[in-house]
Order: sequence, then structure tokens, then C-alpha cells
Amino acid sequence: MENNLQKIEVPWGAWFQDRKEAFFLPAAWKIDYFDLKRQTPVNERRITEKLQSLISELKERRPHSVVIAVDDLTRPVYLGELLRVLLEILHQSGLKQEQIIFLFGLGTHRPLSEEDMAKKLGAEIVRKYQCLNHHVTETESIGETWGKTDVKINRHYLAADFKIVISGLTPHSFAGFSGGAKMIIPGLADMEIVAKTHKSVMMGFMGKLGEVENNRFRKTIETLVRKVGLDFFIGVVLNGDRTIADIYTGDFIEAHRKAAEAARRLYQVNIDDHAPYDVILLNAFPKDTELLQAENGFIPLKSAGAHLVKEGGTVILTSACSEGMGHHGLFEPGGKLYHPPRPIRFLKGRRFVFYSPNIVPDEFYKLFHNEYLFLREKDKLEKYLMQSIEGKARTAVFPYASLQIVGN
Repeated sequence: MENNLQKIEVPWGAWFQDRKEAFFLPAAWKIDYFDLKRQTPVNERRITEKLQSLISELKERRPHSVVIAVDDLTRPVYLGELLRVLLEILHQSGLKQEQIIFLFGLGTHRPLSEEDMAKKLGAEIVRKYQCLNHHVTETESIGETWGKTDVKINRHYLAADFKIVISGLTPHSFAGFSGGAKMIIPGLADMEIVAKTHKSVMMGFMGKLGEVENNRFRKTIETLVRKVGLDFFIGVVLNGDRTIADIYTGDFIEAHRKAAEAARRLYQVNIDDHAPYDVILLNAFPKDTELLQAENGFIPLKSAGAHLVKEGGTVILTSACSEGMGHHGLFEPGGKLYHPPRPIRFLKGRRFVFYSPNIVPDEFYKLFHNEYLFLREKDKLEKYLMQSIEGKARTAVFPYASLQIVGN
């Protein structure tokens, strides 16, 4: 390493090698590296203990068919170990392999290939069980409306006698945390309802980042999902390395609340009186699969507010974008809610630099305003930082930025 540079490492490429990526920053910079707390991952015994209440429910209900709704690769937790225990319980209750289906709650994200499904569920499960991607056209009305919009939900989900939802919880800008009822609406809804959820947010019908109580958006979808039906919920809190820190089970509202509180404690980062910084580096891992998810890396800045970085300071966002631009039926170019990119309000008065080696400028500027700097070569990023930021810049690094909530 050259004498005028110092090395930092951040996690990189969720679902794609999951490795460390090195960055070299000016040696004069004073760096605060805010790591993420980690809990010992749950073992089989803990999972079995948390699923005990499911046994009695299955015994009482004796369902003939079960749907297990799960999230996709944009939600970064591997479910294989959890599912092995869950499936054993289902089979011990008398259910056969052909009576169980897995359903990926995609909303308008791209469908998963068999290889993708195996990453999420495990290859053996994908070989043995029917695994389906949700599609916005495979929906049926539930006889309820959201305002004037008919609520339509995936027909496979509606047809099952017993409905199980498994979802990871990550900080979410308007739902507080992902998961829970959000797995059904918008995850398993038709295009009109998916669009309505996002329009409601854009019009100010939204809650607070990391807050699920007194959240109007979440209360609305929970009321609708209660009418749709959700028999057993498994909320997954994940560590930064994508292992399962803990699970919370039972009623989908009560268990999600408990999971959200645990996630909030685990993801909270205290910066004391160190702010404002001259530079912040936000690494989007573990939600770094695609450009359309990269804004999740702004979570520390959104939660802390503009005082995290000085006026005239620099915000650097890094993301592997292993799948390139990615896919979102609403917000990608040509999508129903796509609009030409505008300057981001919370970046006003700050320089913004985005680095990813797996996209090209044309893709970046379809989603981000042209006043921002995009770089795909690491040496150009390092050269830019050396030349544009002088002196002993006080710098904060958030290696798991899509999880990290700044608070005191």
C-alpha cells in the first residue's frame, strides 16, 4: 500500500460470493468505522422452540394444503436451515410433499430462476417442492377495496387452507421495517394495488423509517391482510453477515412488532458527538444486488438527518450491483411510476459519488440525476478522493448501511 493511502474493508456481493472488498482512502483522513453488532446465529434447537406453537395450530386445523410465502433475493437472508425444521413439523402433522407450495412474494420484482430459488431456500427444497413466482396477473379479488381500488391477491395464496409467511426484517423508509403484512401487500398483490402502495407514499401517506407503531401505511395494509388471512408468521432478524440472529413467530402483527423491536436494537448505531463528518461512506451491503436497491444504502443518512455530513461535505455510496440495474416494474425506465431522475432532497448542499463496477453510466443516469458523479473503476474513485478532498477529513464508514439506523 502506498504511504498516502489507508485500507478499509467492507462486505461485498450478497448472494454472489459474499466477500470482503478493499478500498484505499487518503491516509490523512480520520476514519470512524461503525461496525454492526452481531448475535450468535440461531441453531436448530432455537428454531424448533420458536415453532412449537405451529404444531398445536396444525393439529387443530388439519389443513389439506399449505402455502409458504417467502421474500426474494432483494431481502438478504438464507432460509434453508429454518425451512428444514419447518418442513419436518409440517410433515409430522400429516402433510405430504405435494400439499405444500412455496410462493415468492415479488411484488413487481423480477421472477427467480431455479438457481435463484436454490440460493434462498436450498437446492434440495427446490428439487422436491413446487416453487412459484408471484405474478401480478395471477390474482383474485378478496372482496375488499383500498379507497376505490379493488384488492386482488395471488390466487395460489388465497387457495391454500393454511397460510405461512416468512420474511426478513430490514429498515424500510415508509413501512418502518420490511416484512409482515407487507409480504402480502404489495408482495402478493396485483399491479393496481402495488402501484397504490407506492403512490400513497409519494403523496405523503407514509410512516417513519424504523417505526412500525403509529405507522399509517402499515396499519392500512395490516387491516387488509387480516381480512385476506395469514395463519402463521415467521419474522426473521438477520445479522450483517446474513445469518439468522433470531426469529419471532405467531400472529403476524404481534410477532412483527417484536421482531421489529429486536431489529431496531441490533441495527442501531450510536455516533455520539462525532457528527457532522466531512465525508461519509455508505456501503449498501447486504442489499447490494442491484442498482434499483442501492438507495437502501442511504439508511444511516436518512435516519440521522442532514447533520450527519457537513454542508459542502461528500457522500459516497458503494454497491456491488452484482445483477446490474435490476428490475422493478414500477420504477425502472418504462415502469408505471418511473420519472426522469431529480436531485435527492437530503443530498442538497453535499457532493455525491456513486461507485459500482457492475453497471455502466447509462444505467446509473437513468435512475440518478446527472449532477452526481458515477465511477466504476476503483482507482478513479481513489484518485478523485485524493484530489478533491484536502486535509484530515473526518470520515464515517457504514459497512452495512442498508441495515444501520443512526440514533442515540
